[in-house]
Amino acid sequence: MSVTLKDLAKASGVSIGTVSRALNDKNEVSAKTSERIRQLAQELGYIPNRAGRALSSQKSINYVGIVIPSINSPFFDDIKKGIEMALKEFKDLGIDVIIKEQEGWSVDTQIRALDELENSGCKAFVLCSVDSEKIRDKISELSDKGYPVVLLNNDLPGTKRLCFVGPDYLKSGKVAAAMVDKCHPGIPLKILVVVGYKSHLGHKTRLDGFISELKSRRQDYEIVDVIEGNDQDIITQQVTMKAFMKHPEVNVVYMATGSGVSGLGAAIIADSEHKRFILACDEIYTTKELVKNDIIDFVICQSPVVQGYQVIKKLHDYLNKIGNLPEDYIVDTVIKVKSHFD
Repeated sequence: MSVTLKDLAKASGVSIGTVSRALNDKNEVSAKTSERIRQLAQELGYIPNRAGRALSSQKSINYVGIVIPSINSPFFDDIKKGIEMALKEFKDLGIDVIIKEQEGWSVDTQIRALDELENSGCKAFVLCSVDSEKIRDKISELSDKGYPVVLLNNDLPGTKRLCFVGPDYLKSGKVAAAMVDKCHPGIPLKILVVVGYKSHLGHKTRLDGFISELKSRRQDYEIVDVIEGNDQDIITQQVTMKAFMKHPEVNVVYMATGSGVSGLGAAIIADSEHKRFILACDEIYTTKELVKNDIIDFVICQSPVVQGYQVIKKLHDYLNKIGNLPEDYIVDTVIKVKSHFD
């Protein structure tokens, strides 16, 4: 029985993509690892058939259509970095992507993008969307046609999606509340919550986790308002300033989204006479700078690079029938403070 790339990967303890790159003299693999893999291939009697593999790959490229609201949303820059990392590993194994980017969360725009990608010959899909009956119906339609759909960053439970890759929003909210409680024990809390969209299931779930944890800790708190910034800096600044004027008693601000954080920072700086405890989400450049300058106290991160990588890996494995049916991949919830960024 002939030795395959999969056999070599298992024997050497690395991915199939790493084995492929090592055997094809790709410079992405260290010299030490490449030498070890080539030596193992020789010992096991692996016989490459590069011409046959290249022809097979050309005939069976699986294009993955990706629809993400990434325009003017820095968080998705790291998502795309993860996708690029995965492509370096899997592209020579017959997988490629077509990305449709949009600004905001228009459901109709996303559905048109999915239709265009399907007509372009995509065999699988990655989608980051809000909870909508139209989107749920579209996922069902694609699934019924045999197209796997992986949901990225924002899950839609009960749909026919293949799996979900993203954060545990409930846990993220609970962690935020625990930090507030630890930093302000016994102090009555007047909390302003800033979300991108109240219809965004992830933002809503974060808030649910935040409130449930405060209750479980018997914290004396009041949510004085929940405001929407529409994931835009200018709108976030405007609605936050208005909330500060209406509720000067606010002593905690929980921003349950990463988009629009520059607007939040501007509002905090403009109203600097009031000292508030500020917590935010997502490790983007602006958030890190605000933490470094003591404007935001800490940030809860959700590993966007890992998310981008994993959606491609899971679809590669599924389309190539590697392993069992893919399970959800939940990234770690990580707290970062100023010392992480200094």
